[in-house]
Amino acid sequence: MDLRGEFAAQKLRLFLWIPVAFAAGIAGYFALPFEPPIWTGLAAVLAAGALFAVLYRRQHDTPLTFGSFVLSAALLCACFGFCAAQAGTKIHGTAILEKSIGPADVVGYVESVERLSGKKGSRAVLSGLTIQRLDKAQTPRKIRVTFRKDEGLEAGRMISALVKLDPPSGAVAPGAYDFRRHLFFEGIGGVGFSFTAPKVIEAPEHSGASLFFEHLRTRIDGAIKEKAGPVTAGIMSALITGERGAIAQEDDDAMRASGLYHLLSISGTHVALVAGILFFGVRLLLAAIPYLALRYPIKKIAAVFALCGAAFYVVLAGADVPAQRALLSTALVMLAVILDRSPLSLRLVAFSALVVLTFAPFALIGVSFQMSFAAVTALIAFFDYIRPWWMAISSRAGVVRKCVLYVAALCLTSIIAGTATGFFSLYHFQQFAVYGVLSNMLAVPLTGVVIMPAAIASLILMPFGCEAPALQVMEWGTIWMLGIAHWTAGLEGAVIHVSQWPKATFVLFAGSMILFLLWEGWRGKGVAVFLMVMGLLFAAFHAQPDVYVSESGKLVAVRGDDGDLYFSSGRRDKFAAENWLRLSGREGEKPKTFKDENAPMLCDADGCRGEINGKHVSLIYTRRAFFEDRDWADVMIGEIPLPEERQGKRVVLGLFDFKDDGAHAVYLRGGVQVRSVGSDAGERPWTK
Repeated sequence: MDLRGEFAAQKLRLFLWIPVAFAAGIAGYFALPFEPPIWTGLAAVLAAGALFAVLYRRQHDTPLTFGSFVLSAALLCACFGFCAAQAGTKIHGTAILEKSIGPADVVGYVESVERLSGKKGSRAVLSGLTIQRLDKAQTPRKIRVTFRKDEGLEAGRMISALVKLDPPSGAVAPGAYDFRRHLFFEGIGGVGFSFTAPKVIEAPEHSGASLFFEHLRTRIDGAIKEKAGPVTAGIMSALITGERGAIAQEDDDAMRASGLYHLLSISGTHVALVAGILFFGVRLLLAAIPYLALRYPIKKIAAVFALCGAAFYVVLAGADVPAQRALLSTALVMLAVILDRSPLSLRLVAFSALVVLTFAPFALIGVSFQMSFAAVTALIAFFDYIRPWWMAISSRAGVVRKCVLYVAALCLTSIIAGTATGFFSLYHFQQFAVYGVLSNMLAVPLTGVVIMPAAIASLILMPFGCEAPALQVMEWGTIWMLGIAHWTAGLEGAVIHVSQWPKATFVLFAGSMILFLLWEGWRGKGVAVFLMVMGLLFAAFHAQPDVYVSESGKLVAVRGDDGDLYFSSGRRDKFAAENWLRLSGREGEKPKTFKDENAPMLCDADGCRGEINGKHVSLIYTRRAFFEDRDWADVMIGEIPLPEERQGKRVVLGLFDFKDDGAHAVYLRGGVQVRSVGSDAGERPWTK
């Protein structure tokens, strides 16, 4: 196929690129360092629409005219994506606390409750807020509060409590995950804890659907904790109601290290299993009744039952964005069954992505959306490619060969999905589960054959008080799944850790993956492979920070000649310390402090000083240390406010810098470069 023919072959795949262009517009919005006026998106749509209309009326009989038309259509889709992202920020965003508040009296409506593991109490989301000494205009739509004493804490109740509130934390380092932005789009503008048990002001006078399902989740969690052991109850609740707060930390770590963590998040796997179990179960029951089987379209009836059951399950599990995306995809599959169309196609995936991004544009920057769509797209593209060969073999297969083909399909599914999502795991979590294929081959069938059918049976039997046998079977399956997770996580070299990758690597890898999967022809796929190699080169030569400073300014880490991080304290800002180690590819290692014999910093009561990559670094605790070191140091970092001196190339970072711009990273190779979370994020609604 020549180059012109290869471009002509893309005409049948143009629809697949619509959500890609739409997503590019959303990504452009989130990449801006400032919040654009609302009219810019509308103006861009009108301008791009006018260009598209002009080119649409022309003949498309040459590669140039056709290519111009396609590019104008892509530009229009990107502008629509940009406009949708602006609207999503206005609709879903919230006011964020500018500073810490409290202790203060807070009155609010309990929207949801999550029980925490052990005796840590509960975490509740409150809405309809009245906060002492805070104007309504500055009051967030929701806050998240942890209660040690949670008697009477129940969804639907209006409560009051004495609460200490803080603004949501920003990223722990430039380029790291932005917790504040995540909570902003959930409508949560403050987090904190209560000094007192909640005082119930009034019970709900009426019940709505959300309140009904919240109470139902609470009752189901209670039934699970009553009938299951403490080890498995948290995971069983996560699989049925989506509540993961009660999962033990060691089990959570094992599931992540083994590559099975996706089984704890209600997403495509769970919704597909629920729909599939209901579809085949109902169809089997109807087929067993000849009168119904011969007179009614039982396949379509089963599809309707499966869709209704999947929708109920998603709402029960909290209906977060990944679950909504999975339900939409499942609905399209079942609709295709009802309309006698192919239930699995890239067009359905593209349409599903477009709908999700239209109503929740911020989902694009979430790892769940990225990993789930990468896995589904890769699986469908691969099996579309091998379908003729696979159908030819399976049509002639006997029982033994079909068993072999089932195992082969399971292996291929794990390999393809693991490869597609592995890059996102490396970028977002700095780790890759080496034995993920093995663990998924063992755990996914177990989940589909034992755990999820038992979960569905328990929900059906629960209104009659007969759920105990089903929960017992589910608990056995959960114990086996945990055994698989701990076994594979304990194998030698089970997890590969890498240091933080640059955004350029993410853009090149994501773009090349899309190009490889959607392009018809090998020239485009060759370009995709080249872009992947370029992304790896960017990652290989990406410099890591030599100094980290936390958002509070109370914790500093410097990188020694051995590549290890050494911390100014082993007690302060432990969350930041853990994340810095992960970003450096050293997750799980015990933090080393400046007291270590190999530490590059020497300390006294006034501060610390050391030489890093030929640069003098001084950590200032007192003003005396500042005046002693200001002529010696190239970089001065203070836990206290420091004078704004900028003599020569000296860099001075004080307490006010950290309060204004959050966590900092300093690079000392070939000069002194400073990045901060604030400078990276710019002036956006979710920043301070």
